[in-house]
Amino acid sequence: MAGYVAPMDRKDRSSLAGDLWGGAAAMLVAVPSAIAFGVTILTPLGGGFAGEGALAGVLGAAALGLVAGALGGAPRLISTPCAPAAALLSAFAINAMESGGSPESVLVMLMLIALACGLFQIAFGAVGLGRLIKYMPYPVVSGYMTGVGLIILLSQIPKFLGVQGSASLTHVLSAPSAWNVQAIVIGSATVAAMALGPRLTKAVPGPVLGIAGGVIAFLGLGLADHGLLRLERNPLIIGAFPVSPEALARLSMARFNSMVNIDVASLGVAFVPGLTLAVLLSIDTL
Repeated sequence: MAGYVAPMDRKDRSSLAGDLWGGAAAMLVAVPSAIAFGVTILTPLGGGFAGEGALAGVLGAAALGLVAGALGGAPRLISTPCAPAAALLSAFAINAMESGGSPESVLVMLMLIALACGLFQIAFGAVGLGRLIKYMPYPVVSGYMTGVGLIILLSQIPKFLGVQGSASLTHVLSAPSAWNVQAIVIGSATVAAMALGPRLTKAVPGPVLGIAGGVIAFLGLGLADHGLLRLERNPLIIGAFPVSPEALARLSMARFNSMVNIDVASLGVAFVPGLTLAVLLSIDTL
């Protein structure tokens, strides 16, 4: 018996158009944030890992949209790259590197923390722990979100000033000679475009306007200093990252082998940060 497919009515077409525009707007907001968070987390491991952080942000945003769209069932929840997670993981990476850890070992620990966080959150959901949020005072949640914002802001000041390396904030602020004027101009243009752009148009998300403003400022400075337009030894450029299937396959296999060879001690080290991240992200979501 032949099947029959009803034609799409006007309401369905309107809903589909709204979904497409909504998905495009969400992508324009999520992808820049995911790239920024990925770079923030992996940059402490060394300049060569900034590109991998950007790639991880792109792939993570894509996976987030696909998984949340396919499995999400809560009408009032959204999924987006999370600033608290970036702040905590970045702090962990900085502390681990300062303690003498190798970039590869720290990267494995970051993956273990993320996996532990996911397992803890599944456990929280299974026992209904989210119901306890009704007993938490609103000022606690507000203070938590404010604290996360301050941590991210303070951690990005050295990058905003164009200071290389992992010097402390106090050292950076007390050494103006290490500041990079070009980085300050580009960062200021990005912040100004992100803050002032939405007052001029609501059609384009603020993060996209910020990126556009920063890129324009960078290209404008490049006209005066052609060294900015080169990738080699350019501290203001994230750098190349693997995008070919072969490069992605090699990178994935290297990360998989690192995960397979982990020891029990590493699992123990990831336990507390994973639990901390799970609690923070659960509070953030609720």
